[in-house]
Amino acid sequence: MLDIIDDIRNWRSTRKQFTMATVVETWRSAPRGVGASMVVDAKGKMIGSVSGGCVEGQVVKAALDILHNGGGPRILKFGVSNDDAWSVGLSCGGAISVLVQPFFDQSAEGDRIWELLNQCLHDDQGCVLIYGSGTTGFYSNDFKLGPYFEQVFQVAKRSLHEKQSQWTEVQGDSLFFHVFPPKNRLLIIGAAHITRDLVRLGIQQGFGITILDPRGLFYDSLTDLVDEESLMRKWPADILPEMRLDDSVYAVLLTHDPKIDDQALRILLNSSVAYIGALGSKKTHQRRVSRLTDAGFNTEQIDRIYGPVGLDIDANNPAEIALSIMAQIIQVKNGRN
Repeated sequence: MLDIIDDIRNWRSTRKQFTMATVVETWRSAPRGVGASMVVDAKGKMIGSVSGGCVEGQVVKAALDILHNGGGPRILKFGVSNDDAWSVGLSCGGAISVLVQPFFDQSAEGDRIWELLNQCLHDDQGCVLIYGSGTTGFYSNDFKLGPYFEQVFQVAKRSLHEKQSQWTEVQGDSLFFHVFPPKNRLLIIGAAHITRDLVRLGIQQGFGITILDPRGLFYDSLTDLVDEESLMRKWPADILPEMRLDDSVYAVLLTHDPKIDDQALRILLNSSVAYIGALGSKKTHQRRVSRLTDAGFNTEQIDRIYGPVGLDIDANNPAEIALSIMAQIIQVKNGRN
């Protein structure tokens, strides 16, 4: 839904009636993943996609039927043939289930849930929309709204923790838990030649960017890529304890300066960040390990560090090193490490 959220805001602000179709299950090489959405207004105008083009016509037909003739949500199941799969850029067929429903009811509670969703997105706070038989629920940070049993909200909490939307049955009801996790964030310790290339790749992959370096080197070369608030000329010990260091954070250390890197590592290794990578040769990393061991960190903690950082692609210039780092981050993010 996030790829069409601005369009949804525009439609919602005018009180336009429209339906939303969301992919809730996939099998094999489905064209789009769980959570992919499209919206359809009463004239058949659609924004977004659930399949890349091969089933949208049937989805629009169902959406218009709901808008014009009423009725609750419905599940549409499609098998994507091998021939159709080629038309949307796949090499083999798959199958999807699509939930088609009115987009929120135009009630006080529906308005409240929409406001809560937008507030969470603005604050980068994870949340879950719960779709059932014509009713939408909401969960975020133990706040619950909607006519559901506690067990439903427990599933929402677990889905948010796992960052995984899912269609499942809870106490006899089939429900879709549409997860909006916090935005992944790339935390770069050290403004260096590699930093600019890494920032570009991070932005392309949808990461929020924070760059921290007490020396402020190369900051001027980054101001066209990130705003000033993302550039922090501070020591790690002065700012990291105030930051949210959870599993949405991917940290990369690029300073080559043990005074800065070690200070950051002592904080990051005691956090739940998803990834810690540190630039340097194998000998540099061995010395880093020795210093951390002397500081009281155990092998399990130190093994969290990817050092030397990046996938081994024989990178030999800043752009290639940045690519190797981002590839490793994506590998970890997608659970392939």
